[in-house]
Amino acid sequence: MPFGFLRWHWILVLAVLLLTATLQIVDLDKISLWADEGWTIAATLEDNPVDVLTEWVSIDVHPPLFFLELYVWRQFTGDTIFEMRYFSVLITLLATAVMYKTGQSLFNSKLAGILAAFIFGVHDLVNVLTQEVRHYPQQQLTVALTLWMFWRYYKRPTRERGIAFTVAGALLIWSHYWGGLVLISIAIFTLITRRQQLKPYLLSFAGIGLLFAPWLPALYAQITYERPDGLPHALENSWLVYKTLAFQIMGIPEFFWLALAAFGLVGTAFTANRFDWTKINPASGLLFLIIVITTGLSIGFNEFYPTLSFRSLAVVIPPLAALAAFGLMLFRPRERLVLVIFVIVQSLFTTSAKPVERAPWPDVSRFLAQHSTEEDVILFELDTDEYNVEYYLNQQTDRVTFEHTETDRERLGSDYNLQDVLRGEDSVWMAKLDWYYYDIRSDLTQLGFTQVSPVIAWDSYLGRPIEVIRYERLPDEDVEPVLTVGESFALYRSDITIHPEWVTVNLLWQPQENLDDFYTVSVFLLHESGQILTPESQHDSYPLDGKSPTIDWTARQFYFDSHALMTEDLPAGQYKVGLKIYRPLNGDYSNLEILAPSDCADEACTYAILEVLTLE
Repeated sequence: MPFGFLRWHWILVLAVLLLTATLQIVDLDKISLWADEGWTIAATLEDNPVDVLTEWVSIDVHPPLFFLELYVWRQFTGDTIFEMRYFSVLITLLATAVMYKTGQSLFNSKLAGILAAFIFGVHDLVNVLTQEVRHYPQQQLTVALTLWMFWRYYKRPTRERGIAFTVAGALLIWSHYWGGLVLISIAIFTLITRRQQLKPYLLSFAGIGLLFAPWLPALYAQITYERPDGLPHALENSWLVYKTLAFQIMGIPEFFWLALAAFGLVGTAFTANRFDWTKINPASGLLFLIIVITTGLSIGFNEFYPTLSFRSLAVVIPPLAALAAFGLMLFRPRERLVLVIFVIVQSLFTTSAKPVERAPWPDVSRFLAQHSTEEDVILFELDTDEYNVEYYLNQQTDRVTFEHTETDRERLGSDYNLQDVLRGEDSVWMAKLDWYYYDIRSDLTQLGFTQVSPVIAWDSYLGRPIEVIRYERLPDEDVEPVLTVGESFALYRSDITIHPEWVTVNLLWQPQENLDDFYTVSVFLLHESGQILTPESQHDSYPLDGKSPTIDWTARQFYFDSHALMTEDLPAGQYKVGLKIYRPLNGDYSNLEILAPSDCADEACTYAILEVLTLE
């Protein structure tokens, strides 16, 4: 190896790590959470790690190591999406560094290590999985670590190296069950190549089993009780699925990566224009067995217990990257440089794996947060995406109440009683993802709730509609309105809550006659100085952000209206919550008809005061 390369190889390793970090950190928090991330965040929010295990992980489909680590990470960091996903980034950067040592150890070459780390670091699926609050980056790390520790042990089986391999193998299956298939592949390779010296390896595999044994009862329960029919999201065994897995796992163009890996397997066997299989590098044979056996067992198991997914099968990415790196190393320097440039360009400007489709949960949550008061309760009929909305709501305000009605109904069965949940409640938001499983609307009607808003819809998510609807228990007929405005508007309820960065004002109107025009409702915060201090502390719109215009209102029916007044830039002090209703008499709003509130003392009065607040 040239001395110059030995001097420069650490700079190249650092460059690979910087490239990997750049690819992963850019826009790390731009895409919204998806269902599995929301579940992971909720699971690791418990007060202690025991609850993380017993209440969440043990009844799911994964081993617990990553979730315990994330729980600890969150004790020392904040709870932003960036901070939690950054934990995954750190794990992948560590995995990239380990891939360098793995490639170097397997092929006794720093160049092979650098190329292995490079191919792994720019891999599209690795980058996709890293930009999630999930355990797959740790899956990759522990696979790479196990390969490194095993090969050191394989080349010189000492007690210390055996212990290191045993610990790495145990960490692997405590991180992801598919690590067991990697270990089976390693065991088969050992059986083939070390038949006469099996004892130390058998001890190591026995040690791995003993270290994993405490989790076996939970694994048995996950398979037999929690998911007896397999995973609901498992892929079917079909050629379309196999082709999809090929470009997800290998990358585009699949033939390029397949050929590179194949050359890494057999490249050393071509000597003097002939093929000699005995010249195949043993390390290449190990990687090849892991890729083939793990993939074959995954497809085979899927026939009996549906579990096939590209995320689980991603355990083969580290051995595939190492094998492709060795194939790349076998080319002459100029050819190798061309191929490396091709890989860089391909990685930066094309993609073989994309993030799963995300629903607009930040927008849905923002709407619910800004239009909810402490008098409201939000019902989550959101399937497995409920934890995403919960997370976003909790990040915005701690003054909103919600119930996981769909999950609780499925969990409790006949013991579930919606009446108990809503006892004492008069105002409800119902957030729904599709009506496939159950329609709660009739239940709300039977409990005395009436729909008082139009259906507020967002773009469909995987073909499933996202809808939010407002329900209220209406005032009795003999109840007088708290305020009338003009001769047309009667206000029966006004609920106001101070949130961290805004004030929510919720109104329940009853028009006294059919309205033939668009009226604007103005709600504002009037400082004790008598001024409206910022444009954001006043909100003028048709009712409910224009979603329930007055021209659609019918006499004597009830309609919900809501306004969010931004307070972030307001000084502390007392503020009056003002209310005004008007309509333009010409096109440029220069001539307005302002309806007089009933509590006005004189004809010059144009607005009513709903409440006096103190902002701190």
